[in-house]
Amino acid sequence: MRMNFKRTGSLGTLFGAACVSAGCGSPRLEKILGPGHVLDLTLRQGAIKIEVELATDEPSRSRGLMYREEMPADRGMLFVWPEGQKRSFWMRNTRIPLSIAFIDDEGKILQIEDMRPQDERHTWSKDEVRYALETNQGWFRKNGLEVGSLFDDFPKRVGGIHSR
Repeated sequence: MRMNFKRTGSLGTLFGAACVSAGCGSPRLEKILGPGHVLDLTLRQGAIKIEVELATDEPSRSRGLMYREEMPADRGMLFVWPEGQKRSFWMRNTRIPLSIAFIDDEGKILQIEDMRPQDERHTWSKDEVRYALETNQGWFRKNGLEVGSLFDDFPKRVGGIHSR
């Protein structure tokens, strides 16, 4: 998978006066996570772990988990949008029974819903959100998670992910 990087820091020193110390003014490269990248998230001080595939652009958010036959037990898909609004999901062409959690910017679960394969009825978030996490159905219940549960370091881990 191709890695994307963005430059941060000052580039002016590269073209300006000579630097006295080694490395002065060199730009710092920072990894930018995008669609398809996998990120580890934790809850309860790391006691509960889940690997999430990112859906950060319109094509990856629209496709979601469609056409997949299975998903590993502690795996999911994290949907990320640039702004908060009420979100709607359906299960067209989705063969796996799923649970979805709508999550606020601090990483608190605001709502959890179960969804049936191939069901074309919409499941709406009650609140405006930028994040939703789809997992195998029952994953939240199996792990003792409920509305109000908080992901560890969510703003730090997820807040810098750029969505389009």
